[in-house]
Amino acid sequence: MDNKVWSQIKRALRITVDYFVALIIFGVFSSIVFSLFKENFETGITIFSVIVFLLMTAMMYSDMRDTAFREKRPQYNINPPPYKGFKYGFIAVLPILLIQLVYYLVNVPAELTTFKRRMLQAFTAPLYWLAKLISHDEWSYHVVLLIIPVIAGLGYLAGFHNFYITKKLKIFEKLKKQPQNAKKDVKARYRK
Repeated sequence: MDNKVWSQIKRALRITVDYFVALIIFGVFSSIVFSLFKENFETGITIFSVIVFLLMTAMMYSDMRDTAFREKRPQYNINPPPYKGFKYGFIAVLPILLIQLVYYLVNVPAELTTFKRRMLQAFTAPLYWLAKLISHDEWSYHVVLLIIPVIAGLGYLAGFHNFYITKKLKIFEKLKKQPQNAKKDVKARYRK
């Protein structure tokens, strides 16, 4: 692991890949949402968008947490600042934003303007619920991309300061205790 510019861009593009993975998941499973919410289509898409957003957040957060954990190791001699994840997030948003800006370069006939807007909404699918919450205008689909650097920055900070949500919430401690009791129960059954 090094601190060269190209290496930093590659680490930032992992966040972009996480976004596109979430976009593909949304596209693949959206047909299920279409069939379940036939009458109230927009509500279904909004709910599914929140679910995909949570999945995307988990992917980005864990990637940046692992990146920070590796970068701060003394053998790499990088000495990163704790806010470096925000920088990675902004680099990751640039390709997505450039693809979105094609929306303004493409001229379509009047009867296809709705289709053009739907394409913009589809490209912002994991963040659709947030764009809808902010505004129904086209600019909101670009502004919501600013949440990606925030997610990346928080993930990087968590890895930099060794903060793990599962350890703080003690989620897995109950699961660790359960198999020991289950083993005792199984042994007791076979003794009889």
